[in-house]
Amino acid sequence: MSNNSAIPTDLAERFGDAISVAADGAWELTLAPDALRDALVHLGQEREPAFDYLIDLFGVDYGEELEVVYQVASAMGPEVVRVRARLPRRGPSVRTVTDIWAGASWAEREMMEMYGIAVEDLADTRHLLLPDDWKGFPLRKDYKYPDDHPWLSRDPLHEDPAKYIAEHPVEE
Repeated sequence: MSNNSAIPTDLAERFGDAISVAADGAWELTLAPDALRDALVHLGQEREPAFDYLIDLFGVDYGEELEVVYQVASAMGPEVVRVRARLPRRGPSVRTVTDIWAGASWAEREMMEMYGIAVEDLADTRHLLLPDDWKGFPLRKDYKYPDDHPWLSRDPLHEDPAKYIAEHPVEE
């Protein structure tokens, strides 16, 4: 995932110091949450050529803050832009981008379910991976997995491999 050239003039002029070249060669745009939506609209709809392909969208937990990351590309070229915004841990939210990239719905729903990052104006907010009555956000660093949940079981091999192997010898 690398871009073949320096940051295009139009992006450098519009985003200034907020855009840089990441170690993997992608253009990386780091924004305040209130600037996120305008930047994504510009990249996905207004710019020519537009970044018309949403590669991925996900959350990250840094402990004190959460982050939302969008990776977008142009279907007609090798350019990739990674757009990041840090969000407060309490009440994090972004606006849906399904009006820009229709395929964003599933990734947005997963981000809501796993990180608790609300997605405003998202038409379908059903869970994808967890039951509707699940409490908490499993990919947050402070999440405590319930010991008694029927879907979660202890993993003795992971917890104490030597003890597990001693109790379960391989028959020859």
